[in-house]
Amino acid sequence: MEAAGVDGEAHKDGFLFAFPSREYAAEALAAFRRLDAPIAPGGVLEGTRLAEAEPSLTDGARAGFVVERQWSLDPSLFVDRLAERLRGQGAELVEGARVSGVTDRGGRTEVRTSAGTYRSDAVVIAAGVWSRELVRGLGLDVDLVAGKGYSFSVAAEPPPSRLVHLGAAKVVLTPMGKRVRVAGTMEFERDADRFRQRRIEAIVAAARPYLRHADWGDRQEEWVGPRPMTPDGLPLIGPVPGHPRVLLATGHNMLGLMLAPATGRLVAGLLTGTADSGLSSAFAPVRSVRRYSWRVRATRGQ
Repeated sequence: MEAAGVDGEAHKDGFLFAFPSREYAAEALAAFRRLDAPIAPGGVLEGTRLAEAEPSLTDGARAGFVVERQWSLDPSLFVDRLAERLRGQGAELVEGARVSGVTDRGGRTEVRTSAGTYRSDAVVIAAGVWSRELVRGLGLDVDLVAGKGYSFSVAAEPPPSRLVHLGAAKVVLTPMGKRVRVAGTMEFERDADRFRQRRIEAIVAAARPYLRHADWGDRQEEWVGPRPMTPDGLPLIGPVPGHPRVLLATGHNMLGLMLAPATGRLVAGLLTGTADSGLSSAFAPVRSVRRYSWRVRATRGQ
């Protein structure tokens, strides 16, 4: 995709995992080795070795290690460049249009939006946790839950040279130009859009002991977003049961960007009839989709 002009100015120097003690770092390193992760030579880094690997960290980070061949990028920049590339290839992208419903009948699908109605041979619902609401219009319920994460950006001098995962704090620091995106939290609740300021404050309290010269008072781009979580941790990719022309592509938990290209290939194969049957059956939505039960509460006098 980079060769095609689609990239998010990725940092390709691996991820640094930092911890408040050698014991904590050694335990995490052993877990990564059991996964056969590409650990950088040197194993656990301490003292000057850790400071040389990442000068932006304070003495609060006492041990860590680097996992190689991991990339991070600016997702907004990546999506903008992807959109530009698609438009150059003749694709029509309709932005700012809220989808109110999807129907499937008479051999055709119909998508109703605030910008008009679109009819086609097939439709792919890739709307994150909101895919659940669209599928309910077909009389079905999807077992998806919003796992909300919070983030913001701060100025730091120097900023981290690569993505830093603060293991004990459960916070990730991602360099984006002169600023650092600080992200964390997994919050489960019904309202996917509700923003809680105290979650941001908790992330600040957890990350403050580790990042040197960060301007925590000048937080920008405070944000909450719902990750589409599934009970078994696997995404939902494939036809909605009973509606072969309506495909789901959601439920990627915390790995949406990482799994997006593979998901695109699988969806293309399902639409053209060339998908590997074994692969597609592993992610088929039938395991998490059931008939939607409309519950009506009886009210006295009605």
